[in-house]
Amino acid sequence: MNSPRSFEQQLSRLDDRIDKIWTDILDNSQLVKVIREGNVSKALYAIYMIETFHYTAHNARNQGLVGVRHADNPVYAKFCFEHAAQEVGHERMALHDVMSLGLKNQVFDMPSALPATDVLIAYLYWISFTGNPLQRLGYSYWAENAYQFIMPIINKLSETLALKPAQLTFFIAHSDIDIEHFNEIKLMLQRTCKNQADWDAIASVMETSLRLTGNMLEAVYEQYEAWQKGLAPRYDFLHALDRS
Repeated sequence: MNSPRSFEQQLSRLDDRIDKIWTDILDNSQLVKVIREGNVSKALYAIYMIETFHYTAHNARNQGLVGVRHADNPVYAKFCFEHAAQEVGHERMALHDVMSLGLKNQVFDMPSALPATDVLIAYLYWISFTGNPLQRLGYSYWAENAYQFIMPIINKLSETLALKPAQLTFFIAHSDIDIEHFNEIKLMLQRTCKNQADWDAIASVMETSLRLTGNMLEAVYEQYEAWQKGLAPRYDFLHALDRS
């Protein structure tokens, strides 16, 4: 019979899995490919940040839902509620970054979330409402530690579009906030995970939510291509960016 894995071994397994998934996503993403090649416009960044606005608006809510479900564990419930409170309003930074690209004088209706984004949002509510209450930590584990993987892409995007820090407030703010959050998440894993079933549930949600995020990235690029061909009227207002 195999002996139980240590906490460090469990984290190492999560990290190895994240590395492989991120490598797969980044190596096969059309969105990442065009950013790396410098073939992007402000409209692509805007479409991505619109989807970021949509899913970020729900993070505090589904995090708080986990705390409600797991009120019998005050340590974990307090963690969920505190992190939910810290996430409230972060979608406004994403909206600010969209508007800062040259849309402040434009009147438009915010496009609804893309289906791929809706699937991610719905999945996070589902795993927050059902199953092992600890499993949402799998989403937090990769999301709060994503910047080591995505910052080279963000930096290339910023360089290509000559974006100022005031147009990257969502990423700049989170790159600092998430370092502290990630350490808190590791501490919570250490304090709450009691058996292999907990770790397996966390790993499953970690992988699924990250791959759904990868699907959202591809949906953003598909919409960008459609917009370039005049086939995405939901984003007609972004043509104002061509003149900004």
